[in-house]
Amino acid sequence: MQNSIKGRMMDIRELIQLLRNAESCEDIDARREEIAELLPKVRIMFDFDQKNDAHQYDLWHHCLHTVLGLGETNDDMLYLAALIHDIGKPDCQHPGKKPGDTNMHYRGHWIRGMEIVRDEILPELEKCGADLTEDEKRRLLYYVEFHDDHVNLERSHLMRHLQIPVSAEEFKKLMFLQIADAKAHIQIPVIKERIRICSILAGEFTDCLYEEIVCDDDK
Repeated sequence: MQNSIKGRMMDIRELIQLLRNAESCEDIDARREEIAELLPKVRIMFDFDQKNDAHQYDLWHHCLHTVLGLGETNDDMLYLAALIHDIGKPDCQHPGKKPGDTNMHYRGHWIRGMEIVRDEILPELEKCGADLTEDEKRRLLYYVEFHDDHVNLERSHLMRHLQIPVSAEEFKKLMFLQIADAKAHIQIPVIKERIRICSILAGEFTDCLYEEIVCDDDK
């Protein structure tokens, strides 16, 4: 899909439709310069070598594969979050501390990513006249900040998210983002286990946990 009006900047809704309808990473990458005009900060992800054994793609293409891995969802912010979820990584790259560890690591990149979205990307979008609602901004920041949250099947894990606060449905959507993110990695055992747990949390298991929590709160 090419820009229909020469010289017109892509807007945020057009970008989301591109992400939603893309059939391949190439569909998105072909318009990377238009995307970077709208979201200048994404340029730091272009050709960024992650230097980590769990990754087969540079940072930009990892994010594109994450977008493609979402499938169908009714939340536009999930597509946008998938595109920029790792935007904090370049600022957080550091070597491992264990002898013989040749990987680069990215502790805290989820917080740095949220800060970039909150302090740079959203203000720039507002200057461009983007029509994101306050609730959409809240969800986008939530998805970016918690995309790498360590998951488990304990009730306390869901309760921590509900206290942020977010809804159980938003938590489940976060799990879909985590699944798409994990599938855009090399499938080593720890990544496969993450996909397994997130897949459980994305379904009825979370609904049952939520009902238990609500019932206990009503007692």
